[in-house]
Amino acid sequence: MEEILIFAKDKLHAKLFLQMGILDSLMYIINNFLHLYSVNAFDTFEMATPLAHAKLAATCCQALGKGHCALFHTDGDLELMSLYNRATVPIERQIAQMLHEVLFHRFVTGPLPPINEETLVRYVDDKAFVLAKLTLLESEELARSVKSLADGTFHCTT
Repeated sequence: MEEILIFAKDKLHAKLFLQMGILDSLMYIINNFLHLYSVNAFDTFEMATPLAHAKLAATCCQALGKGHCALFHTDGDLELMSLYNRATVPIERQIAQMLHEVLFHRFVTGPLPPINEETLVRYVDDKAFVLAKLTLLESEELARSVKSLADGTFHCTT
């Protein structure tokens, strides 16, 4: 994953990674960690490995968010970017914009959503994944978690 982090800092490589679906894997690692953390009470020693993986995935996601916004939102004219005309856009907003615009498959932990024309379900090793289209509010909330994981400010307390 360190190689992905190196290449994702370039906006053209970030675009290629996002088109190839790398966000599916990164968000699976992050969401799996957040789900395990919220459901179970872990000892800090037991959380060390999943936290390290989630932190690295969040750092890659942060680099991809920067590259995505550098490539597509240089004028600051879209929904999340419109408040920052000619100013630096916070990284959290860049991640949220990427999560809102780039579709990715999300692991389903509970019952499957109702199946209709818009619902795309993929099965990998008996696990269900649904194509996620996040709202702006959901993407901002997830971006806060990603940013705190990448910065190392996410605390594993029992």
